[in-house]
Formats: sequence, structure tokens, C-alpha cells
Amino acid sequence: MIGEDCMALATLIGPRGTEALLRACPVEPAVYRRGGSELDERITLPLIGAYIDHGLTDPAFTAAVKDGKAAHPGRFSRDGKLRPGKLRELFEGGHTVNLRHLQTRVPYLAELCREIEAETGYTMFVSGLVTPPGAQGLTHHWDQFLAVVTQLHGRKRWPLWHPEVQFPVDEYLASPTMWTAEMQERWNSTEPYMVFDLEPGDTLVMPRGWVHSPHCLPGDPDPSLHLTFALRERMSLDLAEALVRTALDRPEFRTGIAPIRLTPENLPDTLTDTQTQIVRYLATTSPADVANTVRAALFPKPAG
Repeated sequence: MIGEDCMALATLIGPRGTEALLRACPVEPAVYRRGGSELDERITLPLIGAYIDHGLTDPAFTAAVKDGKAAHPGRFSRDGKLRPGKLRELFEGGHTVNLRHLQTRVPYLAELCREIEAETGYTMFVSGLVTPPGAQGLTHHWDQFLAVVTQLHGRKRWPLWHPEVQFPVDEYLASPTMWTAEMQERWNSTEPYMVFDLEPGDTLVMPRGWVHSPHCLPGDPDPSLHLTFALRERMSLDLAEALVRTALDRPEFRTGIAPIRLTPENLPDTLTDTQTQIVRYLATTSPADVANTVRAALFPKPAG
């Protein structure tokens, strides 16, 4: 099986999910039962609570959101530091606390992410989200990454709608820039395409662009804790850029371009010359000869 050696990825989605993800980029959401993995033993509600209460996260990567509205960062931070107790107050008042880039703060997650990056060739980050019982943080939106959502404590409902845009990325078709009131009205007035209720041990794999509005269920006594592992899938453009970068060995690609050739009136001709140069290089370059160089650019070295 293709996923037999991908133990880190299997920690999130189990062997079956790993096999599926490595063979094809997912196009529809799916839930996998990972069981009691090391992730569930290492990342617990008390641990994340300690990070919140003791200010162990970066305010720049911290948010408190209630019913789609984010609290101003000044309510929980000052001068680049978290204000003691303020995040806990917001949580007790119904805000979801979102701790982004946890892999830069939690050693276990740093190691896990390095291993997954080495297994997949994708880059990634991790967000930890704690939602009070019966509450909701963000409302309808979509992500610009492949989201692997691991439920660790409590229960959370995930209603999903079909994508509004195809294959969004951070700098193109992002949810905050594309959202419209018409979209919101449509989501409010139509039933979701599918609904998942995630419990501890469940992992939702959600492709880029799928609209979601997760929330805790009324009457559930426990808060919800989940981690979102944001995997940035490699695109054809990534391979093309890495392939062109192999031309760095050629002196003609390293020569400078005079400023006059970059002016508005001259740039089209300069681009034409550059295009001709690149096409000639690619036409005479064997993919087999540069494959190792491209792979080294895309796959980080394994930890250790």
C-alpha cells in the first residue's frame, strides 16, 4: 500500500484516509475514524487551556470570534503580548478562541508537521480552536487550503455547501475577498449539501473551497476542541516554477536586465524575449534529468 510508511499522516486520518489522500487530491469531504492516536493523547483540552491562560501563543496569530464577528485584538493583547485572563474571559463570554500556527509553539505538533510535510511534499500549519458549549465562532466561509479537521474533545456540527469558486489559494479567490451578501443569503436559505457531527477520534478531510459553518450543538455540556491541519496542496504551477528554477545553472538566466527594458513601453518585448528563452530551455531539458532537483525543492528533508 502506498501509505504504509506515512505514519504521521495516518495519525490524523488513519491508514484508509492516508491511502486515499496520497493517491488523489480529495474533491468531496469525507470523515475518517482515526481511533485513539498519539495526537489524542498529546493534545488535550487542559493543554490548550494552559496555552490560553498563560499567554503561550502569539497575539498576531490569535483570534476570538463569536457568531462570525472577531473581537478586536486590543481586548486580549497589548504591546505584542497577551493580557492575562482576557482570552479566558472572552471564551467564557461565548467566543471561540483560535490559536493559529500552533506548530511554532507546541513541540509535538512541530515534529508531526515536519513529518507530514516530508511524506506529502505539502507545506502546512495548524490551528487549534476551542468553542464554548452551544456556541459558534466563524459562520459561513471557505478555506484556501485542504483542511484536515481532527476533533479532540466535545462535539461539533459541520454543515457543508458546494464550493462557490474552484480551487482557491491564499492570493486568489480567497473567501474574505470573494464573499458577497448574495452568497450569504443563499447559504442562509438553502439546506447544506451534507452535515457531519464530529466526535473525539473523528477527522474531517475537507477540500479547498467547500463552504462551512461549524458550531457546537445546543444542549451539549462540553466545549469543543479541534485542530485544523491546513495542508497547502501542490499545484501544477508549483511544479512549473520549480522546473523553471532549474535554469539557475545557466548563466544566461542569471544575467541582469537593464532598467530601460522594464519600462512600460519596453516590457512587452522584454517578456517576449524571456518567454522565447524559457521555452527553448524547457524544450531541451529532460524532465528525468531535473526530477531530483525539483523534488528536493518541493520536499523538505526529514527531521533528524
